[in-house]
Amino acid sequence: MKKYLIVEDDNLSSKILEEFMSEFADCDTAANGRIGYELFEKAIVDGRPYDLICSDVVMPELDGHKMVCQIRSREESLPIVDYIRTRIFMISASDATKDMAQAILENGCDDYIVKPFRRETLKDMLQKYDLIEYDNVP
Repeated sequence: MKKYLIVEDDNLSSKILEEFMSEFADCDTAANGRIGYELFEKAIVDGRPYDLICSDVVMPELDGHKMVCQIRSREESLPIVDYIRTRIFMISASDATKDMAQAILENGCDDYIVKPFRRETLKDMLQKYDLIEYDNVP
């Protein structure tokens, strides 16, 4: 089964994402980027890295952009042969082109989701990046 991490400081948004994504994967949640990075690191050490991290942009302690930069830096330092880079989607209420460009081009995110989003849009993204095991598609 796939493994996802949801990093979101808004409880309602976190619960909505977790409810939807748990149809396709085991889900962990973190209330900020610092905790999200710690869970990412623990998953690497445990030998079961996340297939996907969905992160809000604006959060306390460590925002989504900084967390993603730390994750990408850590991935580059891993001495693991055939390590598959974690897919990362940024989630934000901003639909500004500059915010999307920063997330994808500067920080190495794979995609960008604008809140509020439709479940079908998110499911299409999961399929696009092969993040759904097709025997689990409802």
